[in-house]
Amino acid sequence: WAFADGLFRLELGHRVANPASCRVATRAGFAAEGIERAKLRYGDERFDVETHARLATDPPPAVVPLPGSVGA
Repeated sequence: WAFADGLFRLELGHRVANPASCRVATRAGFAAEGIERAKLRYGDERFDVETHARLATDPPPAVVPLPGSVGA
């Protein structure tokens, strides 16, 4: 919906130590763009963040329906 509303670029970031979030981002069509060192602060700790982005001009990701959903 964001691209339909005129947005050209979507970004997301996740902690580098979270490979599950990386898989979700990649499967949703977001390309990995790099690591931002010490970007996220949680309490007294800082964490590196891997940034992903998706452009309106990127091909749509393959969609796999969940079991039991419409079209599955």
